[in-house]
Amino acid sequence: MDNNAYETLPRDDAAAPARPSATLVLLREGTDDLEVLLLRRGEQLSAFAGAWVFPGGVMEPGDRRDPDALSMQATARFTAVRELKEETGLDTDPAALVPLSRWTAPVIMPKRFDTWFFLARASASPVRVDQGEIHDHRWMPPGKALEHHRAGRMSFFPPTWVTLHHLSAFHGCDAAFAAAAARSPFHYAPRVEREGADMCFLYGGDAAYDHGPIDQPGPRHRLWVRDSGWRYERTGDDELAATH
Repeated sequence: MDNNAYETLPRDDAAAPARPSATLVLLREGTDDLEVLLLRRGEQLSAFAGAWVFPGGVMEPGDRRDPDALSMQATARFTAVRELKEETGLDTDPAALVPLSRWTAPVIMPKRFDTWFFLARASASPVRVDQGEIHDHRWMPPGKALEHHRAGRMSFFPPTWVTLHHLSAFHGCDAAFAAAAARSPFHYAPRVEREGADMCFLYGGDAAYDHGPIDQPGPRHRLWVRDSGWRYERTGDDELAATH
């Protein structure tokens, strides 16, 4: 990720509105471990150009299938399934999606999205990318994808990186789905701080999330974005202090 993608705006009220979106994290059982589907976006695109992402995109009016379902999450299920079909040719049942997390882009982003992330199981059908918006795809164990990122062979943005980091703790799809079903989806709405050439994405629960210096004592929930390697810290969680 290019840190120049996060240029500080003069005021919070100058932030662009966050567009409702959805992302589908598709899992399958690999030879040795669970694998996740990653797509490489075209270099010509205005958002996340060249980055490896999960299938997903912005909500459209037709995604609201049930007029009585007013929640963003209900509509996001259909967005995720539609985008999966458009970008990969794959189908899945909206009702089978398991909510994983919600990500609202920081106010310093020039293009902002408010995105529901869902888990789903892959079918046996082959992936067929559109060669327009999506130029390539790979099935990879989450830990291996993070190794590729550290080596500079794959480019991720923080929501993708943190999701892969979370999934790297599980052995097999059943464990990942059970963990997601057992807890409420966390809403990541980061505050971003610079420290020299490094960037720190502060999430809810961090001592410095609401105000104050980032080195103040207290609980941690943050992602350090550094050239030497990204580092995720979450106090009181088995995901604390992992570097990739």
